[in-house]
Amino acid sequence: MVYERVKTGETSLTRQKTKFVCANCGYESAQWLGRCPLCEQFNTMVEELVAPLESRPKKRSMRAVVDESQPIPSTELKGTVVPRVVSGSAEWDRVLGGGMVPGSTIIVAGEPGVGKSTLLTQVAAQMAQKGHKALYVSGEESPHQLAMRLERLSLIHSDLLVLGERNVLAISNCLQSVYPQIAVIDSIQSVFHPLLTSSPGSVGQVRESAAHLIRIAKESRMGLLFIGHVTKEGYLAGPKVLEHMVDAVLYLEGEATAPVRLLRATKNRFGTTGEVGLFQMTERGLEDLTHPDQWLLSASQEPKIGSAVALIVEGRRPLVAEVQALVASNTWSGCRRVATGVDIGRLLMLIAVLEKHLGCSLSNKDVYVNVVGGLRIRETAIDLPIALAILSSRSDRPLPAGTAFFGEVGLSGEVRPVSQGALRVREGRRLGFRHCIGPTDGTSTVDWTTVADVRQAAEMFHLIGANRTTRRRD
Repeated sequence: MVYERVKTGETSLTRQKTKFVCANCGYESAQWLGRCPLCEQFNTMVEELVAPLESRPKKRSMRAVVDESQPIPSTELKGTVVPRVVSGSAEWDRVLGGGMVPGSTIIVAGEPGVGKSTLLTQVAAQMAQKGHKALYVSGEESPHQLAMRLERLSLIHSDLLVLGERNVLAISNCLQSVYPQIAVIDSIQSVFHPLLTSSPGSVGQVRESAAHLIRIAKESRMGLLFIGHVTKEGYLAGPKVLEHMVDAVLYLEGEATAPVRLLRATKNRFGTTGEVGLFQMTERGLEDLTHPDQWLLSASQEPKIGSAVALIVEGRRPLVAEVQALVASNTWSGCRRVATGVDIGRLLMLIAVLEKHLGCSLSNKDVYVNVVGGLRIRETAIDLPIALAILSSRSDRPLPAGTAFFGEVGLSGEVRPVSQGALRVREGRRLGFRHCIGPTDGTSTVDWTTVADVRQAAEMFHLIGANRTTRRRD
């Protein structure tokens, strides 16, 4: 095999050289430099392989390839329907657009401990149970450690193969000899190319290893799943080109202490970008969350101070989530603003809007905002529920039960329209919310009550007058 010839020195691959290329300007150097001499940027030199002379195409064959490349009129192109591989998990298949396309490459990223390995272990085992040969390559765990997880989740199957290897050449040999329908690489940051001197996880190693495995997957039409690490900022670790090389980029989100996990697609060449799937972490692994309202809403339907129900849409999926706010007095300097499940910058903007346009004094108050269930909400339709929850806690008055809200709040205090308002209201009515309040969308809005700005919404529930009384008492 190729890997064995590399180890014994019997192949020309051992004569390959490497070069260092600046990722910013493209400057090439024979050795690593801390600072690029051309663009003067620090730590931008990335190691790359140099193709040997015997592997470069000859002039005659190059000319033949050029002559064969001819454009085709678009009228002659016919789309072919490619059958997708269904895993059995409705939420996983939903995010991918109906299942995995043969030959596609997918990367799943997320925080440590969120359940990436558990999810892809289940996907590989479920496909093995359907008769598809699956290979799980573990570069961070030994096969015995992986066997403990398989026994705990009851996923042991004869068509599920396990390989404990980090050398990309050994992994490629195994892929070409076994030819599985699906292969999982756990993780791409742990795999290394032996001809590169840089350590595993570096930019050059991740790029070369991923390119090597993707080429094999495309040629053999096998589904390739990468597990990726994320940085402390929440972005995929490694080179940005890695996201361009794969067909789909999925992020698994959720709090480690909460049972709800959200799988979000930020890139998908074979499906809708922004689609989400919901899972529940149990003792048996990640299970499809068929009734998310049971986890995203409080069990008690009684009105509570500082609580508002939000009608949101993630991808094409309507959801109902509960937003809780707590406004507490602070006699010390430096008031705190804490946001869990929403953007902290969005919270600071809403506090400024309430102080400017509603006269709600929050400069001497601590403000805490939390989304029930550990869900992270990115869309702006949650602005109005957050603002009303803060006003409810500040005025010590609960919002009425059976009422849900949605709408984006602008800097001037207006409630701006959001997409798919009718879809949000239908989901709220299905779950028993009789009154839905949101912005007008320019069409007939007989299904919900419209508000023009935050002041109108606050006066509707008498939150401004109570706020002023409370402020005088303070």
